[in-house]
Amino acid sequence: MKKRYFLLALAGFVAFPVHAAGNISAKQSEVMNKLLVTYAEKAKLEVKEEKGRGAVSDKPFTAEAGRKFYLLRRTWQSGDFTCSGCHTEDPRKEGRHIQAKVPIKPLAPSANPERFIDAQKVEANFTAHCMDLHERDCRAHEKGNFIAYLMSVR
Repeated sequence: MKKRYFLLALAGFVAFPVHAAGNISAKQSEVMNKLLVTYAEKAKLEVKEEKGRGAVSDKPFTAEAGRKFYLLRRTWQSGDFTCSGCHTEDPRKEGRHIQAKVPIKPLAPSANPERFIDAQKVEANFTAHCMDLHERDCRAHEKGNFIAYLMSVR
């Protein structure tokens, strides 16, 4: 198994190499790292704009926070929803759409070479799915944590 190193961008614009294992392609690594840098910059702006109301964070992105966000249950419209509701608790496994019942390829880039190869598609998916689950676009720190988590999945 090839080992790769990634840069994990922190909200303070500091970056350091983070080891991740799995068969993540160079393209996936490039896109995910660019997204982390972008989300770190946006998180810093969100903190300034929100003036500490608790809806944003300037803490470093962590896989642990990303996993919590991935498993976060949201109840509304007589339903109980999570990212893992469709993608399974193990993002390396194939999921199934809750309503359409169609299969969904694994979310983890280590298990699916088609994930995280197009930054615009990633952002469009965040927007759509965050609106579905949270009735709002996800905050930059939520997206950064989510990506940090998926980078850690082996």
